Amino acid sequence: MTIRGLGDRWLAGGAVPGVAFAHSQVVEILTGSRAQERGTIALLLGLEPEPIYLVALGDGRGDVRVRQSGLRALA
Repeated sequence: MTIRGLGDRWLAGGAVPGVAFAHSQVVEILTGSRAQERGTIALLLGLEPEPIYLVALGDGRGDVRVRQSGLRALA
């Protein structure tokens, strides 16, 4: 499945099959060097082999690319 065309739908709040997180959703990073850090979902970058997001770190230290399996939603 291609990201082209789905990105606008996702940004507008529309459902995209297999995509668990919404734009601006607060998440915790579970894997890698940024594990246990919090941030917000900024962009959906890709869909395969699993969704990849650009996460804006909560401390303002930049953005990181994280696979969906490496994220957990926070309330």
